[in-house]
Amino acid sequence: MIEEISKENIDKKVQMAAEAYQFLKNTTVKERAAFMNTVADQIEILGEELLQTAHAETSLPFTRLTGEKARTVGQWRSYAKAVAKGVYTEPRIDLAQPDKQKGDLRKYNVGTGPVVVFGASNFPFAFSTAGGDTASAIGAGCPVIVKAHPAHPKTSQLMADAIIAAVKESGWPEGIFSHITGTSYDIGAYLVQHKEIRAVAFTGSFTGGKALFDMANHREVPIPVFAEMGSINPIFALPNLLENRAEAFAKEYLSSLTLGVGQFCTNPGVCIALKGESLDRFIIALKDEIHEIVPAKMLHKGIYESFEKHKTIASGQPEVDIIATADTEIDEWQGRAMVIKTNAKNFMKNPVLNEEVFGPFGIIVTCETSDEMMEIAQQLKGQLTITIAATDEDARNNLTMVNLLKDKCGRLLFNGMPTGVEVVYAIQHGGPFPSTTDSRFTSVGPDAVKRFIRPISFQNWPDEFLPEELKNENPLHISRIVDGEVNSGSLKLQTT
Repeated sequence: MIEEISKENIDKKVQMAAEAYQFLKNTTVKERAAFMNTVADQIEILGEELLQTAHAETSLPFTRLTGEKARTVGQWRSYAKAVAKGVYTEPRIDLAQPDKQKGDLRKYNVGTGPVVVFGASNFPFAFSTAGGDTASAIGAGCPVIVKAHPAHPKTSQLMADAIIAAVKESGWPEGIFSHITGTSYDIGAYLVQHKEIRAVAFTGSFTGGKALFDMANHREVPIPVFAEMGSINPIFALPNLLENRAEAFAKEYLSSLTLGVGQFCTNPGVCIALKGESLDRFIIALKDEIHEIVPAKMLHKGIYESFEKHKTIASGQPEVDIIATADTEIDEWQGRAMVIKTNAKNFMKNPVLNEEVFGPFGIIVTCETSDEMMEIAQQLKGQLTITIAATDEDARNNLTMVNLLKDKCGRLLFNGMPTGVEVVYAIQHGGPFPSTTDSRFTSVGPDAVKRFIRPISFQNWPDEFLPEELKNENPLHISRIVDGEVNSGSLKLQTT
């Protein structure tokens, strides 16, 4: 039974976070990085109990959970390394000059204040309680209140305990991190509308993310909601590629489509291609391959029921044919893969076919001409990823379409499959609306810290009162922009 937290207890935790923010504002990047590494240490030592608990609550295999735990530890450490370098404080110093009216100006970034993080169901470690949202918010200098996902409450508590242990070990205020449980939507709504909350991070459905976004924007003082809401992640399979490797491409596509029972936000839900003999070969290969796909248990009953509902709705639309369905006998909550086919005109006029079906479900869209393919590209909503499956010649022949698709996604792939992300600086996990609520930011990689900072400028302040990042001596030894030039040294100013 999941404990439903009261509004009085929420108020207490938010107030603790607000007080902890005053503490965090005065920590340096080095101190926050050290804390983040302590959290990583605490997660790393979580043993078999964590994996067994997560497996029991999510049905995810142990190999996947072991890898995800390592990724989560890696996130805390890599974000800590970036924070320690001062990458996100972005110190800027313009020294007083005779021709400058404002004198000495210095600017850097600080955390925005307490952040609410909503745990995701499909990544119980990496996108949940101790996931990248929590790590990046703390790295920015923001206390975090996690609203645990009800699909894995015991797993969430174990990860919360690891962060709480790091808080105690570091001697930091208790309000740095709080863990809230409950199944009522009112809890989330109350948190988002609380006057002391300054930002929200969410990973989940469009309905949930958009509701939080609207609440936050109707507050007396609006706040940002960084919601990652999924997408159909289309693949444009171009003619020469299909002609050369239709069968191999079918295997790759189906493998990506069914990876993790299709429960990835970068799942390639739509494949768009020109009609012809090569596409026919691709479809035949899909029929052959899908029978080898063994259904597996989905994360929880709610996701399974949603998958079955939306799969049935999409496959029952006019001018839609079922190409193939995994025919292995299934057990409780097991997602059975399906691929359907429709024509370009029907795809463009039917909004149902443009909506994400979260699970192992794909749509093959057949185009009569390259102009139809271009029309689909023009009509597409914002996506997390778009893939161009092509040879170099294909790309040269479709540069106009490729250029257009740059406006439609956060990550544009040339071949390969979109499932999975690399936790590195250059990753972009976030795209134009409705895939996310703010395409300027990523929720994966060290740059995720940028979501939770704001700049503040200091004019003519004595050195002793400036933050460490802006002091003349540069005691943190970080890179700064001084009078327009990169400078990692101390400033030897003349005194009168």
